[in-house]
Amino acid sequence: MSMNQSMFVRMPEILGGAVCRVAPGERFYFPLHQHDGSSELLLIVEGEGDFRVDGNLYHAKAGSLMCYNRGIWHEELSSGDKFLAIYVGYKGLQLKGLPSDYLVGTERSAMIELNEYFVPIKQLFSEMITEWLSSLPESAAVANQLFGVLLGKLVRLLYYTGEDEVRKRPAKESVHMAKRFMEENYYTDVNLTMLANLTHTNAYHFIHVFKLETGLSPIQYLIRYRMEVAKQYLVTTRLSMTEIAEKVGYSSETYFQNLFKKTIGTSPGKYRSVYREGREE
Repeated sequence: MSMNQSMFVRMPEILGGAVCRVAPGERFYFPLHQHDGSSELLLIVEGEGDFRVDGNLYHAKAGSLMCYNRGIWHEELSSGDKFLAIYVGYKGLQLKGLPSDYLVGTERSAMIELNEYFVPIKQLFSEMITEWLSSLPESAAVANQLFGVLLGKLVRLLYYTGEDEVRKRPAKESVHMAKRFMEENYYTDVNLTMLANLTHTNAYHFIHVFKLETGLSPIQYLIRYRMEVAKQYLVTTRLSMTEIAEKVGYSSETYFQNLFKKTIGTSPGKYRSVYREGREE
């Protein structure tokens, strides 16, 4: 589709939204049901489960987005109690060539695998639901604006393909975008594929322009930034090394300690103790 055109005929409004959690030992379950006057999106953030939509069975996991069009029968069951999802219900959406309130046609899968787009989409979902549940002035208006941004990104992902449909960004802008993304999402599983897709370049070209601009590879920049964050936690909190490692994106404390020493030149424990000794003098 040409960039001068738009799939949107009418933007929707949010009817409801929530973060869906389950109690220990329980499972997320909604029996077979449908909604005549609204559609829903359900983003799986943690865990997995089986979802039956319009007679088709889908196994969804973290990074899967379930699309329930208006009037479509669906059933939801998580595989266990380790499950977290974000839900939004809406009405009024009109895309060209689709029935009212349909994000995807019936010939397409009701499950969208977000892959490298999961982190930014999850962030938009979280901000949107936080605003929707807030009692602050204009929170509903802000939530609906965020929902519009979210839908725009999903429609772009679903219906726009091809290199000629992507605006080419100057190297400085692409590098700035990637750096900002890493600085805001360092605690997640950031990878080269995700960053290349974010800047609409292939991985080889992205690494080349990033290194020209910064003198570092993207992964080197990410590691250095994570270590700077770790330094802040070391000198401003009493968090354990395991807790700090998790906060900066590492599941292994040993790996984090080795990486910190290699990058900073001293162990995190030594860094903390030297700082405290200096403060006491």
